Amino acid sequence: MHPTSGPLWKRVASLQARITPDFVQAEIEALLREGEDVGGGVNAVRLIRRWVGDLAQSDARLMWAYDRLKPQLRTALEGVASLHFFEGD
Repeated sequence: MHPTSGPLWKRVASLQARITPDFVQAEIEALLREGEDVGGGVNAVRLIRRWVGDLAQSDARLMWAYDRLKPQLRTALEGVASLHFFEGD
């Protein structure tokens, strides 16, 4: 089941409007202070989990949020020279 309304949908809609290069850079720097992911850097799903928290009660809901935020995240990362978006295999 994919949310089309409710708290997760509202959080994602709010984030879509707030994702900027400065916002993403600050969030990634905060996650890096907690430690890097395997392979270095910060996994985008970890970043999305930080943003939506307990509203993503399952992996399917987390991926639903990720799929909707990915375009804005990619665009924001293009605005920060020191950060890169890498696609997985």
